[in-house]
Amino acid sequence: MRGGGEVSVQLLAEHLAAHDDVTSLRVFAFDGADETTRQDGVVVHRVADVLNRVPEVANMQAVLALREYAEEVAACDVLHAYNMALNPVAGYLSERHGVPGVATLNSYDVLPKAAFGVQPKPSRHAYEVLAMPTTGRVLRSYMRRLDRFVTLSEASAAVYRRNGFGDASFSVVPNMLDPSFDPPERRPDGNGYELLYVGSLIPEKGVESLVRAVSDLPGDTSLTVVGDGPEDDSLRQLVASLGITDRVTFTGRVPYDRVRDRYATADVFVHPGVWPEPFGRTILEAMETGLPVLVSDIGGPAEVIDDRLCRFAPGTPSAIVEAVGRLRGREDSVGAHNRERVRERYAPERITAEMLDVYRSVQ
Repeated sequence: MRGGGEVSVQLLAEHLAAHDDVTSLRVFAFDGADETTRQDGVVVHRVADVLNRVPEVANMQAVLALREYAEEVAACDVLHAYNMALNPVAGYLSERHGVPGVATLNSYDVLPKAAFGVQPKPSRHAYEVLAMPTTGRVLRSYMRRLDRFVTLSEASAAVYRRNGFGDASFSVVPNMLDPSFDPPERRPDGNGYELLYVGSLIPEKGVESLVRAVSDLPGDTSLTVVGDGPEDDSLRQLVASLGITDRVTFTGRVPYDRVRDRYATADVFVHPGVWPEPFGRTILEAMETGLPVLVSDIGGPAEVIDDRLCRFAPGTPSAIVEAVGRLRGREDSVGAHNRERVRERYAPERITAEMLDVYRSVQ
């Protein structure tokens, strides 16, 4: 499966490059050798591989790698950073060259994990204690030199405002649906009631609550879990302890072009996150397929699903059980509404226009 961020930035670049109001677009990528290519009308400068796990090091490497592109940067009307780790570089370049700067905040990497309810790993905890109050403060000061931040949801903007960015300017522009995604024709087998989860198996995704809910749902209810991650073994053990091994299927990691087959056979898509996730691309794909979608009432996903009956309290298996019960018998109407909503609200033309409005606001 491709990451949601990778898909989103590629789609945005392609649609901006094709827009009549955009005369040229350059992408500076930090994921490979030093070369310049043209892809789908977009000039891509692959500057170098600077994706170091330590943000301070990555930003220093990026500044050095971009020195030979100073003229190209200075000639831009707007700089837009889409890599959270390198937002400080964008702030530095924006100020140095007098070019308005925008950054998409599609994660919370610059904030302590506790700020959004996630337990940090030991290495991350060490970084938060030692670096965030010192060198991390310098990085955030360069970020603040950008003119506007773009978040994918109101919930995500609220997290930043509560954690040191209260005086910053924000715009909310969600991700667009992927025009290349070919929604399959739904074909539930009719033998039972299949719930589907697609995503990483990490604590904040809330899959444990979903598994526990299955054990309390009617016996004809099954769950398919598509994805992998560090919780894989513990979730399998939980399934065994609950005595529902015949009702829960783990597929592991599935290629992106095969995920659509899972949407086709499911009855309901469930996104059970327990943290303020900025967005959820798989939700858009499920909606475009015409699936009814149930989401926890937290973060960006709760803003995508406008039917309150299809939202449930995060981390609460009984709330998932109740939400499934509310949905049964309404699947077709909810699915049809989802398909209509996603094609209108998250249409590439609409999202591209909203992003161009952001650019105009800083010029």
